[in-house]
Amino acid sequence: MIALVALRLTIGWHFLYEGVWKIDTTNNFSALPFLTQAKGPFAPLFYAMSPDLNGEGRLKYEKKDLTWWVPTNIKVDVKPKEGENPPEAVFTRELKEEKAEGALVFPAFFDPTEDIYRFVEKKYELTDAQQEELKLAWGRYVINMTDLQKNSETEVTAYLASLKRLMDTKYGANNGPEQKKRQWQEMMKLRAEAGKYVSQLDGFSRTFINEVTDILTPEQLKKARLPEFVVTTDRIPLGLNLPFVGKSWTKFLDFAVTWALTLIGVCLVLGFCTRLAAIGGGCFLISVLMTQPPWPTIFPHVHPEVGHAMIVDKNFVEMVAMFMLATLPVGRWAGLDYFVWNCVGKPLFKMFKLIPEEEAA
Repeated sequence: MIALVALRLTIGWHFLYEGVWKIDTTNNFSALPFLTQAKGPFAPLFYAMSPDLNGEGRLKYEKKDLTWWVPTNIKVDVKPKEGENPPEAVFTRELKEEKAEGALVFPAFFDPTEDIYRFVEKKYELTDAQQEELKLAWGRYVINMTDLQKNSETEVTAYLASLKRLMDTKYGANNGPEQKKRQWQEMMKLRAEAGKYVSQLDGFSRTFINEVTDILTPEQLKKARLPEFVVTTDRIPLGLNLPFVGKSWTKFLDFAVTWALTLIGVCLVLGFCTRLAAIGGGCFLISVLMTQPPWPTIFPHVHPEVGHAMIVDKNFVEMVAMFMLATLPVGRWAGLDYFVWNCVGKPLFKMFKLIPEEEAA
């Protein structure tokens, strides 16, 4: 009994610390690397959970009729200050409206950024100076977006063609070990190439939002919060806007993994709802094993420093221990389940005669 309680506590502490570590925002936890590094026969299942894994949706561009403003005709007027010398130089600028018909942009980033721009225009009572700064910030964003599209069009087109070729060969007849190794390396190379452009596009949008925040006063921001910026390919299906995660599918995955691990750990340490917590932890470890199966023919191989395993590794052992704990009343031994069972569970079982007469007595 003491040994089983110790096993429950140690596994619970492992899960609890994993969850608490992920809660700390300074650690920048994301569930996406776990999903995008999946290998083996179950990899497509986890890839499907990753929003726009290879960047195809985010790097797609289309024509839009755009209007933006740029500063022109900068003037310098020298005006003396009252009662002071030397005179003060006053800079003034005029806004020139420019239209570009059919400019190409990346709508996955452009559309949510434009929604924020239109929201600020309509929601806040902006001064003339704020309106001018807002238009200039929007103009810089549009120029950055269109310039990137022009400069990267050839490379992005080549990337998408290379990605299609890789997907065609990946599920072809040649599926030997060397072919798997080459395909994995090529996939990592292509994702890094796509990530270069995706990070720039994300940076343009974040910069615009930061500029808008600087333009608005604290009182205006208190009156109405800016809409959440979520890339269209990362939005939760059905247009849901959930507490704590908003509209972002990535945030939902991070939240689910973080708090599932934390709650499983808390329940095991306290001995509360131990069977359910153990089953949940065991199922989570099954997903880990499916993502990174310890099989020598699957590439990439586990790093030698981690150890050597075939089917049974440390995750497999912990999974078996979890399901074993789920079959035993370990929560009633030095745990809160003792009170739950005696105060709630046992009376209900007696009421419906689900336990033998001698135990009820």
